Amino acid sequence: MKILSAVLGSPFQGSSSEKIVNIFIDRLPKERWDTALADLSKISPEALLLRSKDKALNDSIERVLNSDVVIAATPTYRATYTGLLKTFFDQFPENSLSGKLVLPIQTGGSAEHALSVEHGLTPMVRTLGAVVANKSIYSWGEHWNEDGNPGQNLKEMIDQSVNEIINTSG
Repeated sequence: MKILSAVLGSPFQGSSSEKIVNIFIDRLPKERWDTALADLSKISPEALLLRSKDKALNDSIERVLNSDVVIAATPTYRATYTGLLKTFFDQFPENSLSGKLVLPIQTGGSAEHALSVEHGLTPMVRTLGAVVANKSIYSWGEHWNEDGNPGQNLKEMIDQSVNEIINTSG
């Protein structure tokens, strides 16, 4: 069984990036994947800032370190990933993601920051030794229907990413 951990870097529950992660996970074959979410908004800010110890943070880091595949999901803040996600990954030792496949997922208000995945999130996880999936996802408002469900383009992006992860990871 393959292990996948999704790290949610939004300060708000129910974010678009979280919705994409949940759709992605729902499309994986359950009998072949052990999945878990690390919602950073639920972890002690003091622990994320290295001021205190926290079991939830330690468990989340341990889970990511033991994963075959990691999803790093975040909204776009100031043209890049959130500080919440940054403080989490700042706690990882050098090359600790070596050999792990990471799928970057980022959401934003418009297409203007679509390259922020390639210029921010991707280099950040590569500094930890990760292999980055080719089919990263950047989504913005027009990818969603008025009812809050993903539009056809977003569904296709998610399917492409799911297929890459399954075909690359087994």
